[in-house]
Amino acid sequence: MRLPLLASCLYSAVLFTVAAWQHQLFGTQVWDIGLFEQFSWLIANGKLNTIASLRNITPLQDHFSLLLLPLGALYRLLPSTFTLIGLQSLAIGSLPAVASWWGQRRGLPPGAIRALVIALLLCPYSFLINRGDFHPDVLTLPAMVIALAEANQRRRWRYYLALAFTLFAKNAQALFGIGLALYCLAKRQFARGLITLGVSLLWWIVATHLSAAGGDHVSIRLGYLGATNLDMVLTLLTRPWVVFTVTSPSDLLLYVGGLSLPFLALLRQQAWPGLLGAMPILLTNVISASGIQRELNHHYSVGILAFLIAASIDSLASSNDLRRTITRRLSLLTLLLSSGAFLGYSRLAYFQSRYMPRLAESQDFQQIKKTVPASASVLTTANYAVHLAGRLKIEQIEKEGFGHPNDFDILLLPGDSNWIEVKGKLRRVGTTALGQDMEDLIAEAEGAGMRCNRPNAHIRICEQPGS
Repeated sequence: MRLPLLASCLYSAVLFTVAAWQHQLFGTQVWDIGLFEQFSWLIANGKLNTIASLRNITPLQDHFSLLLLPLGALYRLLPSTFTLIGLQSLAIGSLPAVASWWGQRRGLPPGAIRALVIALLLCPYSFLINRGDFHPDVLTLPAMVIALAEANQRRRWRYYLALAFTLFAKNAQALFGIGLALYCLAKRQFARGLITLGVSLLWWIVATHLSAAGGDHVSIRLGYLGATNLDMVLTLLTRPWVVFTVTSPSDLLLYVGGLSLPFLALLRQQAWPGLLGAMPILLTNVISASGIQRELNHHYSVGILAFLIAASIDSLASSNDLRRTITRRLSLLTLLLSSGAFLGYSRLAYFQSRYMPRLAESQDFQQIKKTVPASASVLTTANYAVHLAGRLKIEQIEKEGFGHPNDFDILLLPGDSNWIEVKGKLRRVGTTALGQDMEDLIAEAEGAGMRCNRPNAHIRICEQPGS
């Protein structure tokens, strides 16, 4: 167990370093790491029922994530974006150790466990979801694996505790709960499966009702299938090919391949309970009109990763031939498949093409950030807002209806020669429509009596007199 534990420690450190570096180079977004930092700040400061300026809803109205409550308490002690990044890195990084614990309990030989650890360390999905974003449901990954490991154990408390922790991350975690119920039923744990199904459906109904102010995500993403839930089901049963109006077979193949390729050599016939459990999440992502649900740098597939671990362990535990020579070949094949998937999907080249060109801007921005009081209201760009989200009032100029510059204490904008990402490519701010909007804002701020200047080569700032 020492080697998997060491691998988890090193993996967590790598995940945190890469994600933190990407964050510093403006590779993170307001949606969603900035949102969750403002939610955490509000909770930490006793403002649970206060509307977050970035989202126009209260923290719990966003998917009713009860996990935000302990997260806000921790944020009060460590008020930083890196607190969120660090927690998520630890959660994902713990997977090799958690999976190894389960594998040892199932009697897997060291070679088989080593192959599974290789798949997890080189899995492009777990690497990507930790970069540039944060979501409470990702924090529950270890609990998902523990719930699956406890599915056919006689004791109950650990299973239901892990299930509750997982569901409390957000209402949509009910999909994992439904998948877990299917896994239990496939393992002939009928009572546990039915209880899990009932609890998950009840959680979905209650949490969705309590977070209704955040929007109807089902109709937004599946509305093309029909006006009601019954219409959607009938459309899928009678005209399933309509799904290809929102995606393509090649995109689906790339999506499923990126998820499964690292684990492909580990799967056997006995993997079917785990693959069955993944179906509610996978099918929801496949039929969604929102393409980001099929992208590997988003959190929507996080539950599938847990089921792939379960499918791999079930397969390896049922194999009658796991001699040392076989496990060595298994490790080698897994290494080849995982390495290919990692190189093909991990987007490491983005550091050179999108992030490193903004290094000088990042250094100048961090200097100015230190001078912005925590109590100040700020109007800025989406790239900068994610670095300043821990406050009561902050708005991004990309969002409609943010008000007048004079409604804020500080207006913070990039220089017109800075780089800004537009549709995946870097362009100079001054050559974009957003750049012209910035010029208009500065003129409007100066006309309202704000003091505007350029403290360094990359940052423009307007302040209220006396601030």
